[in-house]
Amino acid sequence: MARKRSRRKSALSPTKFKTTGKDARMKIDDKKAKTYYFRTKVDSDEAKTLASRDASEMFGVSSESLKVSKPRLKYDFYCIYEAEMEMTFLRVRKQEIGVNDEVKGVLVGKEVMKPKKGREIPGKAIKLELVEMFEIERSDSMILDGSTGAPARSLEPLLTGPGKKGASSSWIAKAKISSGKYNSIEKVVRQVAKAAAKAPKDAKKVTDHTLSFRKLRGLYVPTYYIRIKHGDDSKTMRVNAVDGSVSLRV
Repeated sequence: MARKRSRRKSALSPTKFKTTGKDARMKIDDKKAKTYYFRTKVDSDEAKTLASRDASEMFGVSSESLKVSKPRLKYDFYCIYEAEMEMTFLRVRKQEIGVNDEVKGVLVGKEVMKPKKGREIPGKAIKLELVEMFEIERSDSMILDGSTGAPARSLEPLLTGPGKKGASSSWIAKAKISSGKYNSIEKVVRQVAKAAAKAPKDAKKVTDHTLSFRKLRGLYVPTYYIRIKHGDDSKTMRVNAVDGSVSLRV
């Protein structure tokens, strides 16, 4: 099947080189999207202890001198995706071709061109306007922390390991999802599409444009948010309710 599509794409005709009209609209294939969630394995008391331990090291004081708030359980969103972008576009390039001084005219295709004094080359030349077709492919993959927008490679063993349950749309609607710029699959797809939509600066017209997600997984990880104060200073700690890992909320 892939070879047949490739042969059709390689069949060229003059109509495909028309530079007038609108750019082709990007087609997005996100049919492989799947969502999962993890069940809580760390209780709130244990999370409080873990957060206090790490916070005491940050403040440089004993955990007894810290004021620790009640843990708030939310679901942090992470996304694992692999995407491929394909784009076909036209570029117009002007070129001079030098001819003999005795040449009176040149037939290019069905058009007769009269040589003139060249700008970039000495002597006579004809000026051609070439329409070039380019096909480019780009790929992108990432394990994304939806709360911070940063890579989350350290959580790869957890996110790709066992223990996931399918997250239905009704489950997502009821769950307390942590805030974040990319805290849903839809937001991640929009951001990737925004980056993939940019055509090269010298593109005259985009004739074909697709964005395909070979892998698209949204994962909801239960996380305790715990605010810890020492004097006038305070920090919010994130405690992973699956493996007990602790991080500072930024």
